[in-house]
Amino acid sequence: MKISPSTKTGAHHWLMQRISAIALIPLVAWLSFSLIQISQDPQEYLSVFFAYPLNAIAGILFISTSLYHGSLGMRVIIEDYTSNKTRMYFYVMLVHFISITTAVSGVVAILRLHLVG
Repeated sequence: MKISPSTKTGAHHWLMQRISAIALIPLVAWLSFSLIQISQDPQEYLSVFFAYPLNAIAGILFISTSLYHGSLGMRVIIEDYTSNKTRMYFYVMLVHFISITTAVSGVVAILRLHLVG
């Protein structure tokens, strides 16, 4: 049986990694600015921070984008350094499951803080 090389070039994965990295640049700037603002008076700002729609949207985008970017990166590491195909698929699915679960939990928490105030 002849094993042929993969027909997938990985271009889509590479492109999505770069797009998510570029999207994280303004989101990290927002997070840094927000942490500086919150640290000046935590009792005043922290309780109402996610009540503002811009902060809730930026928080949701930051959590989902950073977890997606990290999941893509971990997939590459797992594929490069795991020789057993069964273990590789298991680890990739585990990373995706943990990323999705964490993202959903974070989004629900931010929406709850936004709606309840």
